[in-house]
Amino acid sequence: MIPIDLNSLFHDSLDTFKAFDNLDVESSGANQERFPSSVWQILNHLIIWQEYQLKILRHEKPEPDITEVDTWIKEKMPLSKEALQLAVEQFKRQIQLIKAEIAKLQSVSEYLHNRVNTIQDLTLHLSFHLGEVVLIRRIQGSYPMPHHMKEFLAE
Repeated sequence: MIPIDLNSLFHDSLDTFKAFDNLDVESSGANQERFPSSVWQILNHLIIWQEYQLKILRHEKPEPDITEVDTWIKEKMPLSKEALQLAVEQFKRQIQLIKAEIAKLQSVSEYLHNRVNTIQDLTLHLSFHLGEVVLIRRIQGSYPMPHHMKEFLAE
């Protein structure tokens, strides 16, 4: 049996395409009545959900057991630029912690199936919500269109 390099398998799965970079209080929540959720709400939802998923990856029992519905906040926008920056930093730290957990995985280990399923769920969930954030920010004019992405991502 050939061992699977799980780190390379999930290498690009956690790319956030800088979706939360250069956010300001206004673009993270104001004037977003047309959208079911604001960027601020999505960011906080991801932070809460990823913290829960990290515990599962570490084979810890998350307390309390939550559902996705439990992870949404009511506030449409942050109270300050500092609160926004702290949330973005926390989100980015979590992504690094998730990558570190993936790097620890070996293709022959106890609980591998559960962990790989958790990573798959986490990355699909992240991808879905990043798509929402990119769409909201493009409509606002605060995120580049596809033909400018190469330069944007290289910055």
